[in-house]
Amino acid sequence: MASSNKLFVMIAIFLVGMLVLGLFAIGGVVIFGTINRQSARPTPTATLAVAKLPPTPTITSTPTATPSPTHTPSPTPTNTPVVQATATPSRIESAPEVSGQAEAPAPAPTWTPALEAAVAAEESTPETGIGGLEMVLIAVGLVGVLFIARRLRTSG
Repeated sequence: MASSNKLFVMIAIFLVGMLVLGLFAIGGVVIFGTINRQSARPTPTATLAVAKLPPTPTITSTPTATPSPTHTPSPTPTNTPVVQATATPSRIESAPEVSGQAEAPAPAPTWTPALEAAVAAEESTPETGIGGLEMVLIAVGLVGVLFIARRLRTSG
């Protein structure tokens, strides 16, 4: 019994020490971060005046005269009929005859589920996280840790 209490105390001291070291590390990041931010700020310093030299002349060519554009007549519009797109029915059913006349069914627009399935597949989110194989491997590893810890406790 005394050895298991001793092991628990040692583990507790180790974990508290790790916590203290983590707090020191966070404090160091905060302190050195403010020092680096202060040193990155520009400080006003005296600069020497730079002697300005006169610009050097460069030889350029003068532009030549460009011819003015000519008037091109636009084509005259023609009266061409435009064909309107219509919805085609996917299936035509014959209507029952009422008083000797058959009523024509109203055309229904076609529905294409394959197109909507392709769009839905593109907008889905990818699978993330732990899959089945990873879960089994983690479980086997944890069971192994349990057996090793048990062996170490009973042997010591």
